[in-house]
Amino acid sequence: MEVELREFGLSENEIKAYLTLLKTGVSTANRIAEITGIKRSTTYDTLKILVTKGIIGTYIKEGKNFFECATPKKLVELLRYKQERIEKILPKLESLQKTIPKRSTVSFFEGKKGVLTILNDILDTKQQFLFYGSRKSALQALSHYPENFIQKRADKGIKLKAVLAEEDRNDPIYQDQKVKKLSELRFLKELNNSEANTFIYGNKVGIMSSGEELVGLIIESPSIVKQQKRIFDLLWSIAK
Repeated sequence: MEVELREFGLSENEIKAYLTLLKTGVSTANRIAEITGIKRSTTYDTLKILVTKGIIGTYIKEGKNFFECATPKKLVELLRYKQERIEKILPKLESLQKTIPKRSTVSFFEGKKGVLTILNDILDTKQQFLFYGSRKSALQALSHYPENFIQKRADKGIKLKAVLAEEDRNDPIYQDQKVKKLSELRFLKELNNSEANTFIYGNKVGIMSSGEELVGLIIESPSIVKQQKRIFDLLWSIAK
């Protein structure tokens, strides 16, 4: 119980006072102090804080302050109230965050597992993406993972617009009806034997090598994404 109440936002003294008051029922600050071992002045202040939080109530009888716990369900009501208050100001909070220019970032990966991070990141983005490069070269570098990637992409309904190497034209994977429906392809012989493949997705550019030394980059930069889209459009315009 203590852990949950701490997560709710109560201090250690508040938890002790609250749980003790639940057990004793109506009680004075002196009585709670005796049971918990907390100083009397501290106990009184703690109980007053719990009153302001709406967890306990207080009244005066014969010149003495008495305290009594509200129903424990009050904790749930307070959480709902806090959630509703936050939800009301959430749009304003998000608009404030958007005013801060997003910093460009570059992530570097080495080895097969590291490079696969790019493919998984594309799947997590769940948006249509652009690609130019050689799937055949990627297959040689990453064994069978690209097939799994294409199938996972199709299962998620993620569309692809790609300029592939001419050597990829007869790749049977693109004859799969589910994959074909989600793929818009053109081919360019100049991309045959490409040693790097480029993915443009969301606000990122992923570059993955296809040589013996596997390396990958994820660049998050609006200006680089914009430039890469221009390069893709140029390749698309000359591809067949």
